[in-house]
Amino acid sequence: MEDSRVIILIDADAFFAAIEQRDHPEYRGKPVIVGARPGTRGVVSTCSYEARKYGVRSAMPISQAYRLCPHGIYLPPNFKVYSEVSKAMFEICEKYTPIVEPVSIDEGYLDVTPSDGVSIARKIREEIRETLGMTVTAGVSYCRYLAKMAAEENKPDGLGVVTRENALDFLNDLPVGKLPGVGPRTVETLLQHGVRTCGDLRTMPPAWFEKTFGKFGTRLYELAFGIDDTPVGVWRAAKSVSEETTFEEDQTDKEFLIAVLARLSQDVGFRLRESRYSARTVSIKVRYSNFDTITRAKSLPAPVSSDPDIFQAAKDLFEKLQSGRPVRLLGVGASNLSDQGVAQPMLLGGKSWDKASQAVDALRKKYGKKVINLGAAIRK
Repeated sequence: MEDSRVIILIDADAFFAAIEQRDHPEYRGKPVIVGARPGTRGVVSTCSYEARKYGVRSAMPISQAYRLCPHGIYLPPNFKVYSEVSKAMFEICEKYTPIVEPVSIDEGYLDVTPSDGVSIARKIREEIRETLGMTVTAGVSYCRYLAKMAAEENKPDGLGVVTRENALDFLNDLPVGKLPGVGPRTVETLLQHGVRTCGDLRTMPPAWFEKTFGKFGTRLYELAFGIDDTPVGVWRAAKSVSEETTFEEDQTDKEFLIAVLARLSQDVGFRLRESRYSARTVSIKVRYSNFDTITRAKSLPAPVSSDPDIFQAAKDLFEKLQSGRPVRLLGVGASNLSDQGVAQPMLLGGKSWDKASQAVDALRKKYGKKVINLGAAIRK
């Protein structure tokens, strides 16, 4: 990979479940499911590879997981421990390069240009195994998305490499649904045009991409040919906090979309309070089925961090769009951040929300963020 960037993706294997098995030897070799308790309406956060043999997957309703694996070991998340292990994992990564971008609690990108990425990935995997007692899979490539795909193809406890020279061969037989940003609806459209693999995608004429997919067509073309210049960003103090979700199928049901806004708002509020921030500006992001993307923002009279205040601002912005167009993606953001000490609850008087938020956040840390919701987040 000379004269090219060297990107590594580090991805912890079955992270939450692996930590539980590490700390509880009696769980090793058994199906461990971390998430909601059976009998509740929650979901699976993470499960061990032993549980995956029964068809259990992350984000699956816990009721379905229990039907598939009733003899599994069901555990509530211990986010305090997981966060500590995550911090230690990324500190190991930072020994090898200052350019480290965590993208989630168990996954992050490193730019080690112009070093030998394979050698560094091996060293990191070995040090994490010896120091933290867990395994990670690494992907090495000249760009971000191929590093991630190389890791995904070699999980668990593996090391995948995609060079510029073998990128097209690597992509050739991969299903198009594995490309970033390609969801079920896009896959369906591609199949209608006879496109099943990335190799099939490269046979289509360049003009077809934009004609069929609009703005996303350019990105799809580049991905098919192994082109991606997205940099690895060094972590800095947050300038904004945001949460978004892409729907498996486009949505037009306003009641459903408002409920999703509520859930996203409370997730943003939780992250703000965890970082001791409040926000003066709330924004929404709406991507429609044709990939047109609209963002709207609202400045508030005072900085806030409460779920109700964030949701009310997001809901106001969404309702002003007055569009019945099918929605592909919905997001909520908070920016213009300041120290939380200046936050002023707008919907509850005095210190009422301070006490309420502390109680709610404590429950979320102990049992997961889905344990308690805004009323609007629960669709009737």
